[in-house]
Amino acid sequence: MVKKIVLQIRESIWLKPVIYSVLAFLLALAVIYIDHNELAYGIVPSFLLTNVELAQMILSSISGALLTMTTITFSTIMVVLTTYSSQFSPRTLSNFVEDPVTLRVLGIFMGGFVYSILSLLFMNETWYESEVISATVGVVIAFICLAFFAYFIHNVATSVQVSTLIREITEGALKVIRRQEDTLESEYIHVINDRKDAGFTYEFVRDVKSKGYGYIQLTDYQGLLKYASENDLGVEANFLNGDFLTEDSIAFRVHHSGAIHEGIDAVLNQYLKLGKERSSIQDPEFALQKIVEVALRAISPGINDPNTARVCISYLGVALSHLCRARSNGRYIAYYDEDSQPRIVRKQKQTKDILYLSFYQIIHYGSKDISILTALLDAFLLIGKTADASLKRSIWELYIYSMEKFDSNELKELDQTYLNEKKRKLSTVLGIAL
Repeated sequence: MVKKIVLQIRESIWLKPVIYSVLAFLLALAVIYIDHNELAYGIVPSFLLTNVELAQMILSSISGALLTMTTITFSTIMVVLTTYSSQFSPRTLSNFVEDPVTLRVLGIFMGGFVYSILSLLFMNETWYESEVISATVGVVIAFICLAFFAYFIHNVATSVQVSTLIREITEGALKVIRRQEDTLESEYIHVINDRKDAGFTYEFVRDVKSKGYGYIQLTDYQGLLKYASENDLGVEANFLNGDFLTEDSIAFRVHHSGAIHEGIDAVLNQYLKLGKERSSIQDPEFALQKIVEVALRAISPGINDPNTARVCISYLGVALSHLCRARSNGRYIAYYDEDSQPRIVRKQKQTKDILYLSFYQIIHYGSKDISILTALLDAFLLIGKTADASLKRSIWELYIYSMEKFDSNELKELDQTYLNEKKRKLSTVLGIAL
C-alpha cells in the first residue's frame, strides 16, 4: 500500500508546487505578524527595513515579475515536451515532467508569487507610520527565484540533449535491476522453473479477476506476502509487471483449504496499481523500450541520425549486461514466509526473451546500415561478458539473426573484413567454435 502511495506521489505534478506555495503562505503570515507587532526593531538592521509605501511598490513589482517568469517557465516546459515527443518518444515525456528540478523551479516561482500577493493583501493604511521587513524578504525570494530560473534554463538545455536523456533512462533501469537483484538475494525468495515446484498443498483454487483495466505499474509483493501468511493462503500472480489487464483478466489464483473471505477479490486488487501507461519503477523492460524507441526514431528516414542510434545501442548493452548478471534462470519466483511455507508464486520474463525484444526492431529497421550492425555486435560483446552459458547461446543466435536480416549485398570487402574481426571476438567471448 505504501508503494502505491509513493508511485502516486511521483506521478503527481502538482504536489511540489503546492508544498512550496503552502510554505510561502506560512512565511508570508509569519512576516506579516512580525511587521504588525513591530518585532523586527532592535533585531534586524535598520537598513533592511522600508516604509510601507516603498514595500508595496517593491512587492508589486516582484509579484508581476514572478508571474511573468512562471509563464515563461510553463512555455519552456511545453516546448521541451513537444521536442521530447517529436524527436525522441512520447514515452519519454515523464522523464522531464517528473524531473525534480522542473517541479522545484515551478514550485519556487509559485511560492514567491504567493508570498508577494499575500504580503500586499495584508498591508493596510494603519501601518504607514511603521517600517516593515516584508519587502526585504521579498527581494531575497526574488534573488532565489532568479538563481533557480538560471539553473532551470541550464537544466532544460541539458535535458534536450539525447545523450543526457538516454543516460538518465539507463540509470533508472539500473536502479530497478539492482533492487531486483537485492530482492533475489533474500533467503525467503527462490527462482523456480515450474509453479508446481513452489510446493502448494491446498485443496481448493479460486480465481480473482482484476477490478479495473490498465497497465500494471506496481505490485506490493511484501504486503501480499504478509496477507497470505496471516490468512494461510497461497497466491499465484498471473501477470508480469507491465502487462495490460482488463476486467476479464484473471489477476490472481488463490490456493486455500478452508473457508475464504468473501471480500478477498477487493483485498488482493488493493496490492495492484493499474495505470494508463507503463511505469519503470518495477519494470526495467519499459526503460529499455524507451531507449529502443529513441534509437528507432533516430534511424527513421525522416531523421536519419545513425550516430544517436549507436549511442542508444551502447547504453542498451550496458543495461542488458547488468540485467543478465542480476537475473537467475527460471520462469517463476516463489516467496516463502518465515516458517518456510510457500505463499506467492509470480511469473518472471525469460532473459533471452528480453534480449530478443530489445533488439529485434533495431535489427529490422537498421538492416541496411553497417554502423548499426557494428554497434549491435559491440553490444552483444558487452552482454556476453556477463552472461551465463545458456544466455551466451541465445546471444549467438541473436547475432546469426542479425546477419540474416542484414543485406549482405551492401557489404564491401573492407566492411566484411571489419565484421569478421568483430565476429571472431564475439565467438571468443561466447565460447563458440567457428
